[in-house]
Amino acid sequence: MIDKATIDRIFAAANIVEVVGDFVTLKKKGINYQACCPFHNEKTPSFVVSPSKGLFKCFGCGKGGNAVTFVMEHENMTYPEALKYVARKYGIEVAEREQTPEEVRRNDDRESMMVVSSYAADYFVRTLHDTPEGQSIGIGYFRERGFSDATIRKFGLGYCPDGGDTFTRQALADGYKEEFLVGTGLTIKRETGGYYDRFCGRVMFPIHGISGRVTAFGGRTMRTDKKVAKYLNSPESEIYHKSDVLYGIYFAKRAITQQDCCILVEGYTDVISMHQSGIENVVASSGTSLTDGQIRLIGRFTRNVTVIYDGDSAGIKASLRGIDMILKDGLNVRVVLLPDGDDPDSFARKHNATELRDFILSHEEDFISFKTRLLLAEAAGDPLRKAALIADIVQSISVIPDAITRSVYTRECSRQMEIDEQILLREIALRRVEHTAGSEAKEFIRNQEIIRRYYHCLCELKRGNSSKDILYKLQLLMKQAGLTINDRPVVNAAMQREQETGHPAVAIELSDGTLVTGKTTDLLGAASACLLNSLKVVEGIDHEVHLVSPQAIEPIQTLKTSYLGSINPRLHTDEILIALSISAATDKRAALALSALRQLKGCEVHSSVMLSSVDEAVFKKLGMHLTCEPKTESDNQQ
Repeated sequence: MIDKATIDRIFAAANIVEVVGDFVTLKKKGINYQACCPFHNEKTPSFVVSPSKGLFKCFGCGKGGNAVTFVMEHENMTYPEALKYVARKYGIEVAEREQTPEEVRRNDDRESMMVVSSYAADYFVRTLHDTPEGQSIGIGYFRERGFSDATIRKFGLGYCPDGGDTFTRQALADGYKEEFLVGTGLTIKRETGGYYDRFCGRVMFPIHGISGRVTAFGGRTMRTDKKVAKYLNSPESEIYHKSDVLYGIYFAKRAITQQDCCILVEGYTDVISMHQSGIENVVASSGTSLTDGQIRLIGRFTRNVTVIYDGDSAGIKASLRGIDMILKDGLNVRVVLLPDGDDPDSFARKHNATELRDFILSHEEDFISFKTRLLLAEAAGDPLRKAALIADIVQSISVIPDAITRSVYTRECSRQMEIDEQILLREIALRRVEHTAGSEAKEFIRNQEIIRRYYHCLCELKRGNSSKDILYKLQLLMKQAGLTINDRPVVNAAMQREQETGHPAVAIELSDGTLVTGKTTDLLGAASACLLNSLKVVEGIDHEVHLVSPQAIEPIQTLKTSYLGSINPRLHTDEILIALSISAATDKRAALALSALRQLKGCEVHSSVMLSSVDEAVFKKLGMHLTCEPKTESDNQQ
């Protein structure tokens, strides 16, 4: 039996679009995705996937459910099997066993704590609206913030009476147990005996989970005593892990999906005021530093994040590092800086939805450019501070997983900082090599090895040296790991170059993620051409430069065809490297390129056709990881 905590983790991690997309080609339509139903034959799409709801539904055959039920139906799996499949996709370890009495009790306790939190939320709402204290203090404060009755009701805002233990005594009288009141953090048990309400005399902001259930609270004091914390949050508990929660996500998730963007602000009132002004795709980190869990939560609904900073915020620089975490997760980040003296709360209260959207659209800029501009202004005239800035920017760019995006940012930063692009590329490459020590790199290496074995099996089948059983096992392994050939960037690069040119092509992914291609010519095989092109890129040598002159290659071709009986006159990789070595004796650029060979170790390579054993051996000796399409050059010509 899979324990409830693990099941909850699986459902929390599962992205319905990603899971279904492994089996069905989905097309975005409005806030949802559409496809022809995989469960019955149809020509007009009636199969709909809703990322905001986490559900699929076919309006033709009637099938519907969540990510796990989809896998059950599509793959004919049992419920535990489907759970394990989804768990493997998201790297969740499943320990299948019978629950112990302690685990059963713990699950029951979690549910009891959820019930207590719901009771507390209702109690604070009633106290706000139905008591003189709540109306004068709580309603008075919310009115001062400009919140309407509808907004107050929507977010479930409330008030905890200033009576010491008023809430706790009422909860106990209504039959709720002390252990759950204490467990949720709503009640503090005094060492001397008696109780104390954690949120005594505070206006209340309930924190909803993604399903809408209240899991925790934030409370703002109404006292002027500076020794009292202005805001107080529920402590960590069995039902509340602040690192996995974003304030307002339950109310914002539909708008985030619809607009394909999540606006990130700092606090409760920022979220509420923007919602009230008509901007609903807004969430807050609630004053805490961004966490991986919060970023993954955003990523379930969109890949685009806009961060709004206070105009006079002294904490902008301190928060920049947190944005690097968003970039690392592959999300696109833009930044909006508000006018001096404004925060999202005050700015939203001054403007309607149209004005807010227009301001955001006209003032947002990509994060890397914003960071570069911000730090450059501080480093003006100080070479040492500028050097530190460059290192900081390089760090931010290096965490971006997409090679094209990294390349665009590198070029733009090179222009802004007036520094050679090749220097930036080398520094970024070094940082990315450093990243490879982490678990993420290990997973990448493991996944690439699976795909490489898959391609090796295909080629061996083509040669008659393998079996379809081995291929089937590898296909199953890829499916379980959530992998496709698209997870190997060099594959698409090589095949696209072949399609564009009509000739066999090879692609190499350098250590910084840069993709370099080469095609078959009269002088060189695709592998040789790509190898030379890669060495040029690594050392910043112009693409048009001939590292080995055609005049040097032609005699080698004559030797091969006229004296050594070779049918193929084009130079293999071993031959082009020998020619490059000879050229290096008199050409400094050739010597530079030759010295860069060691930097190709560990790089990924893909060929659109099967290469000769000679070329395969050269790539292996260079420490490069080669895969090939299961076809020959003659297949291309047919």
